[in-house]
Amino acid sequence: MSEDPLMILVIDDDTSYCAIMKEFLSRDGFEVYLAYDVPHAQRLLKIFIPDLILADIMMPDIDGLWLIRDLRSQPIFADIPTIVVSARTLPEERTAAKEAGADAFVAKPFSFDNLRTMIHSFLPSGVG
Repeated sequence: MSEDPLMILVIDDDTSYCAIMKEFLSRDGFEVYLAYDVPHAQRLLKIFIPDLILADIMMPDIDGLWLIRDLRSQPIFADIPTIVVSARTLPEERTAAKEAGADAFVAKPFSFDNLRTMIHSFLPSGVG
């Protein structure tokens, strides 16, 4: 009996990046959902609860840190591992991500192997 694949929500306004992430994560056996802005992510989160979230900081209208703070305030989403993946890598931006409730920060560009290791560190052993 096989278990359902773990679900990852990728939130980024760069559609090319999202397509690459979907391909990369799907190869590892994850079910991948894409949101191109925060309102889109909020609509998806009314339908399912992901096992992990990858979110950019800079997006149109509402930034990723606002979304993370919002999710952390809701018990149903509060414990979902959330990794910020951003080209904004100044120390104060990393601090802001941590203060918003992000579990980790990965700088773009990144190594897929390093990102894979980071993702797996937040998931149950032997999964994905």
